[in-house]
Amino acid sequence: MHDSSLRYGLFVLCVCASTLRAQSYPPPFPREAARMLFENDRVAVWDVTWPKDQPTAMHLHPVDQLSVTLVGGTVRVTRLGGTPAVNESKPGTVVLTPHGTVHMEEGLSDVPQRKIMLQLKSSLSSSGAGASPREGAVKLMENARVIAWDFTWRPGQKTHHTDTLDSVIVFLDGGTIRSISDQGVSNDITRSAGEVAYFPRSAGAYTEEAVRGSPHAVIVELK
Repeated sequence: MHDSSLRYGLFVLCVCASTLRAQSYPPPFPREAARMLFENDRVAVWDVTWPKDQPTAMHLHPVDQLSVTLVGGTVRVTRLGGTPAVNESKPGTVVLTPHGTVHMEEGLSDVPQRKIMLQLKSSLSSSGAGASPREGAVKLMENARVIAWDFTWRPGQKTHHTDTLDSVIVFLDGGTIRSISDQGVSNDITRSAGEVAYFPRSAGAYTEEAVRGSPHAVIVELK
């Protein structure tokens, strides 16, 4: 019993020490070169760049985080207790950083890498079911938290769609999209490259098509 109690005490001390170490690191945001775009009960969205030779502090990610690259580049990432690794990212790349990750980052590119970062909050869907948000969309990744799609709206190509899940749309290329509800209400919206929009789930359906340019986006559905 004495040995068992001793082992349990050591275990508790290790857990407490680990917790204290984790709590001693700041969260990834706010920080310089990071601008919050919006926040709600599902997600906090940041526009982030990595200026060359300006390392961040070692920081802790308290929630799962999804990144969508707007401007490609290279960043040196050093995990707690690990060796540095150089990561290259191209526009449209989607990466998940799990909660509990502790690391620091340093931009290496003359033109700073730029990403939209989604800090994921609560999950609402019990089944996690989701379908392609638009005909022709290409699935980039899926896990228990999100489904990410690559999609381009093209002139003369109409897609019929229902928002079955809350979603965040990150526009890589801009243009004008015409949306027509099943009740016949038409609305033209012009989007710019780098713009981010949030769409709550809805029972209504509508048809979309590009009327200027070919808007290109990563659509992230939140489970």
